[in-house]
Amino acid sequence: MFVSPYNFKKEVMKEFHFGDIKINDTTLRDGEQTPGVVFSEEEKIHIARLLDEIGVQQIEAGTPAMSPSEEKTVKSIVKEGLNASIMGWSRAVKDDIDAVLRTDADSIAISIATSDIHLKYKLRMTREEVLEKAVTMTEYAKSHGFYISLNSEDATRTDLSFLEEFARVGKDAGADRIRICDTLGVLIPASCRYITKRIIKDTKMPVEIHTHNDYGLAVANALAAFESGAEYASTTVNGLGERAGNSSLEGVIMALLKLYNLDQPFKISKIYELSRYVEKASGIPIPPGRSIVGAHMFTHESGIHVDGVLKYPFTYESFMPDEIGASRRIVIGKHSGKHAIWDKLKELGIEADKEHLIEILKVVKKSSERRKSALTDNELKAIAMDIIEGRTPAEASK
Repeated sequence: MFVSPYNFKKEVMKEFHFGDIKINDTTLRDGEQTPGVVFSEEEKIHIARLLDEIGVQQIEAGTPAMSPSEEKTVKSIVKEGLNASIMGWSRAVKDDIDAVLRTDADSIAISIATSDIHLKYKLRMTREEVLEKAVTMTEYAKSHGFYISLNSEDATRTDLSFLEEFARVGKDAGADRIRICDTLGVLIPASCRYITKRIIKDTKMPVEIHTHNDYGLAVANALAAFESGAEYASTTVNGLGERAGNSSLEGVIMALLKLYNLDQPFKISKIYELSRYVEKASGIPIPPGRSIVGAHMFTHESGIHVDGVLKYPFTYESFMPDEIGASRRIVIGKHSGKHAIWDKLKELGIEADKEHLIEILKVVKKSSERRKSALTDNELKAIAMDIIEGRTPAEASK
C-alpha cells in the first residue's frame, strides 16, 4: 500500500465499525437532476451496464412518475437483467409508487421531508401527518413486495427524536432501511458519525447515507457513515447532482479500497471509462484537478515530481493510473526539468546530448512563460531539432 500508514494505526482503526458495505448509485436519478442534464434512454442503459460491471449493488434508475418516457426507461433498465438491484424513486404518494410498480423494479425509495423547516414552508404538514403518510405509503409499497428505502429528506436538520421516531414507524410498516439525507450538505464527518451511530443503536434500522457536496465534504461524510456502520451510501459518477453535487462514486470506492484497504468486490478498471462516458452524456466537463478522474490526476510537469515519478511512480502517485483505466502524462512547460525533457524526447525518438538538453530547456521555459501554457509534443520536437541541427529555434527569438 502506498497511502499513509497512519490510516492503519490501532488507535485510528479502533473507531471503525464497518458493516456489509454497499453502494446505491443515483447518477440516473439525482445525477440527472444536475441543472441542464438530460440523459437519453440509450445513455441511461449504457451507464447502468457500466455501473453493474463495476459491481455497484443498487442502481437508482430514475423517477418513473416524472413522465411516461422516464417510466419506460426504468423498465428498460430492469429488462437488462443486471446483477444490481434496480430502484425507482418516488414521493410518499400512491400514484408515484404505482409508477415504480409498473417498471417491475425490485426496490423503491419513498421520500418525504422531516425537518421542521420543510414541514412548515414546503409540505405545510405536521409531524404527525408526515408519520402517517410515511407509514401508509410504506405499507402500500410493502404489500407489493418492494424492498424499501424510506428516505428522510433534510434528515440532518431534523430533530433527532423525531428522526428516530420516523425510522421506527417506518421499520414497523415494512421499510428495510432509512436513508439519512444530508440534503444541503451541512454535515461534518464527526456529526455524520454521531447521527449514524445513534440511528443504528436506537432504532436497529439499517442506514443509508445520502450526502451532498455544498461544503466539499460529501465523500468524507459518506466514508464517516460507513466507518460508523452504515450499510449503504448514495453516490453519483463524477459527483453529479443538484447545486454542488453528491458524493462521487469514484471517490468513495477508491477511498474504501486504497485509504482503508478494505476487501470490496468493486472492479475499478472501468471507473475512468464510466467517468468519461458520463462526462460526455451529461455535457458537464470534469474539472482537470478533480480527484481520481481529473485530467491532472496523473499529469506531471514540475521537474522534481517528474524526476521522482519516472524513477518510481509511487513517489508522487498512490496508485497506478492503469488500475482505473487511465494513463500517465508528462507535460513539458515552465516547471519542467532536464529529466522530463530527456524522457519526453526519448519518447519522441530524439537523442540529445547534455549541452543540447540545457539549451532546449532554456527555450522551453522561455516559450512556456511567454505563452502561459505548456508545449505540445510537436512544438518540443521542433525546438529540439532546431537546436540539435544548429539552427536558432523560432521560439527563442520571440
